[in-house]
Order: sequence, then C-alpha cells, then structure tokens
Amino acid sequence: MQKVIIGWLFVLATLFTHLSAGDSPRAVIIFDASGSMWGQIDGTPKITIAKDVLKNVVSKWNPQVELGLTVYGHRSKGDCNDIESIIPVGKVDKNAMISTVMSIQPKGKTPISRSMKKVADEIKYTEEKATIILISDGKETCDPDPCATAKALKAQGVDFVTHVIGFNVDKSTDRELECIATATGGEYFSAKNATALNDAMNTITKKVEKAKPAPKPKAKKLKNNLEISATEKEGGKWVKAYHRIYKVVDGEAEDRQLTAFSSYKKEPGVRQIPVGKYVVKSEYNEFRKTTPFEVKAGEVTKLNIVMGQTGKVEISATEKEGGKWIKAYHRIYKVVDGEVEDGLTTSFDSYKRKAGERQIPVGKYVVKSVYNELRKTTPFEVKAGETTKLHIIFGQFYIESKCPDMSEKVSYEVYASSGRLVIEESKPCNKKLKLTLEDGDYSVEAKIASGKKEVSFTLGRGKPNSLTIDLTNLDHKDEIEADSPEPTATGTTPEAKEALPTEEPKEQRIDDKEQMKQVTNLLNTLGGSVSEKDAKDLQKAGAMLKVLGGIIGASGKKAENTKESVENDKEFDEMEKDLDMYTK
Repeated sequence: MQKVIIGWLFVLATLFTHLSAGDSPRAVIIFDASGSMWGQIDGTPKITIAKDVLKNVVSKWNPQVELGLTVYGHRSKGDCNDIESIIPVGKVDKNAMISTVMSIQPKGKTPISRSMKKVADEIKYTEEKATIILISDGKETCDPDPCATAKALKAQGVDFVTHVIGFNVDKSTDRELECIATATGGEYFSAKNATALNDAMNTITKKVEKAKPAPKPKAKKLKNNLEISATEKEGGKWVKAYHRIYKVVDGEAEDRQLTAFSSYKKEPGVRQIPVGKYVVKSEYNEFRKTTPFEVKAGEVTKLNIVMGQTGKVEISATEKEGGKWIKAYHRIYKVVDGEVEDGLTTSFDSYKRKAGERQIPVGKYVVKSVYNELRKTTPFEVKAGETTKLHIIFGQFYIESKCPDMSEKVSYEVYASSGRLVIEESKPCNKKLKLTLEDGDYSVEAKIASGKKEVSFTLGRGKPNSLTIDLTNLDHKDEIEADSPEPTATGTTPEAKEALPTEEPKEQRIDDKEQMKQVTNLLNTLGGSVSEKDAKDLQKAGAMLKVLGGIIGASGKKAENTKESVENDKEFDEMEKDLDMYTK
C-alpha cells in the first residue's frame, strides 16, 4: 500500500446551496508550503510526498464538487500573512491544479488559524452551511491558539463543522487538534500510520460527498442588516470601539452623519439602515480607521474593523526610593523620530493605593509627572499585548532653616557644581523648601535680613534627603569685609588708587611718544639734555601733580592726607626730583 504523508495539508470542503444554478457542494484545499515540509520521511522530503498525495486526490476529484486551492508559506520566510488563494473556487480544472501544486516550493511559516479564517471569509461561511476537513502532522507556528479561532468561526458560522485528522502527532498536538474538532461539533481522528490516515480520509470524504446543502431559508424581514465588530489584529479578540456611519453619494461621503453606535468585547454593534453604499469611521483608543461598505437588500452586512495593536502602561509614584505611594498626575506624549510631539496622548492620576493605567497604541512615549511643585520626565515604550510598569521616584529633597525669628522669610539660591543657578525661591523660616534634583553636588545660599550662610550638599543613593541651615548665630564676616576700604598694592586708599594714571591704549601711547619728542626738543632748546625716557617720566610726574593739585584745591585737609599717601610712593618721589631738575 502506498505510504501517505501529509505535512500540514488542509482540505477545506464547504458545502452550501447555490442561489442561482444547481445545489452543488464546493471545496477549498489549503496546502502547506512551510519550511518544515523539507523534512524527510524515510529519505523522502515531506513536500514531495504531499504533492504526490494531492495529485492523487485531485485526479479522483468528484466533478460535482467545485474546487479551489489556497497555499501558505510559499513566497517568503517568516511571514505569518503569506497566504494566497491561487485558484478560486469553481469547476475544477484537474490538470491546471496539479501543475500548480507541483510547482510549489516551501519557504515560510505555518499560519493555521489565519488560513482557516481567510478561506472561511472568502466562501462567506457565516451565510451558508460549511464543513472543514483538516489534516495536520504538527502544531500551529504563528498564532497561539487555533482552537480559539475555530470557536470564533463556529460562533459566527451556520452549521459549521470541522473534522480533523492528526497524523503521527504527539499527545500535546493530539489535544490541540482534537479541541478544534470538538469546538465545532466535528470528529477527530488520530492516525499513527499511512493505513489509518487513508481510512480516516475515506471516512470523511464520504461524509463530504453525502452532505446535503442546507435548505434555502425562507425570506424574512431582517431586524438589523448591519453588524460591526472591532479587533486589534486579524483574528484577535473583540474590543470596544465607536463607529460613525456616513452615506456615500456619487463616490463622496456626505458630511452629515447617518448614525453612530458602539461595538463591544462580547457582541457587535448593530443597526438597520437603508440599502446603499456607506463608509464607517471607527475609533478605538488613539486609532482612527475609515472603511467603505455596501448594504444589499435581504442581506446582513458584517464588518470586522482591524484597528491596531495596543499595550498597557501602569504608573505609580513615591517621594523617595522604597517610600509609600503618593498621588501624582501624569501626562503622556508620543515620541516620533526621537522628538516629543506637542499633542497630548492621554493623562491620568496615580494614587496612594492604586497605580494609574491606560491602554495606548504600541510605540515610544515620555510621561511628564507632577507632584506638588515637583516635575519628572520619564521615557518608556509600550509593546503589543504587554503591560509596561513605571515607578516614578521624585527624589524629593528638603531644606529648612533655623532663624532668630522663625516667621522671617529666607531667600534660597541653589547652585549646581557647575555654578549654574538651578533654584531661586523664598520661604518663611518655619516652612521647608521642597526640591526635585538629579543626583550630584550642590550648594545653597540662605539669606535673611541679618546675614547669609552658604552650605554644600550631595544628592545620591545613600545620601540624606534633607538639610538644615542654622542662621541663628551668623558671624557677619562677609558684611564686615564688604564695608571696609579696599587696600591697594601700594597701601593707598581707593580714592588715591583711582587718581593714579592707568595703562593707556596703544593708540594713545603712540600720540604720547610724539608729545615726548616735542617736550625733549623743547627742553634741549632750554639748555637741558634729556632722553625720551626722561620726557615720559616728566609726563607722568606732571599728570600726578595735576591730580594732586586738583585735590589740594578742593580741600586742604584732604590734600594733605592725599599728599602724605602719595609721598610714600617711591616712584612719585623719583619723578618729582626729575621734574625739579628740568625746571631749575
């Protein structure tokens, strides 16, 4: 007897009544072209064996049963959506179908759930009686629970039955495949060898050929002719969404809304609306989706809107690490291409006994958290179907002061180690200054009417989170020094220092040199012999005497003090002697 091995080969036979031509059944074969089909059985690749088996099935196919072919995993690696209806359901062309099957080359994954749903959608399983035959030698490799998919199809189908054959599978896979059959009212066959597989195939094939189409239902008035549900992803669980319906006239959606309603996690949204063309604008979380559709006479239009995937963020907050939870306010902003968007995504509170939470679209964000006067910005990422938990530590630091009068106001200036002013605030002495600062070294200057004090402190793990500044016994050293005359390098007072000549600009020095030459020439004419240096000294002495003379003229006593100070200057004495020499 020929050994028959089928690696993930599905035969989907759908039987239903044609509303126009005769009552003939229809079938769709779903062929597995996943990469695992290159595995070998007794030295022969499973894909080769499967092709031979399918060739034999098609060659003996009952011409009264229309046939179609759907393949998955044949175009790309690792793509769970690589599913293609290669031959639409219709009168079978055996040679064309066999040729197509023989040309298939396995590459990708094994999306059982998605393949079942795609084919069921195409043959409108929710409107006609349907039977599925599933033959498998392994498990689903894309979606976690094909049994849940079968239950969902059964819940929406009419007389929907799935018969399943598990070929040479382990106990775990037996249970998974049997669940599909049980959930839909079908039978499960566990075939451990080729003979058992052929027997199971023959049993189910006879059921398919003898199955009768469901009787044509009597026409009845529909209570609702539109049903809309929503999911985050294809084949996912229903989610609550909001839908607004607009009529389409001459290819354009009208501005006026026809109706609006919600769909829910356990039931679709329904409406009775006139026959015609429409668009539905659906809203779920931050997602927006527009879908065109048509309502026909005597039919129920069923739509499932795939909105987009989300995840959950949970946020709690404390003042310090290991502290009790506090109530805080959080604003979330989307991050796109590394930039924080201006538009607010959502906002909410976290509490002393409960974290704040939101369901938001997958992506990168920042949360800006607020607690009293404190602010904290934290980046995070949300992944599909996962919960991202954030704990915001505000890192609160307290500064308080002891003052002679505790009601007196204290002015605080807090500086980073770089010298940058980070906080400037005033508080009554009996009130604490609350700060949120990054770890590092800081200094604070506290001022009251009678004086000030500067203190350094460090923030970080294991460091104190408070500082007390004692302003009750200030030594006023800074104030005393600030009120004293500033001595100069030569011991003169600031007034005398201000009167001394200063360094002249380069341009001025050039002009002075010309003047010194003129003075030299003049003195030589008078009979003296001088150099440019002598002339320069003379010029300085003249300037000093001019200043001194002005001071003496203004006040005799002040001039005497100034002269006494200037006479102590050796340079002045030397210049005075030079001047005497030139004027004799």
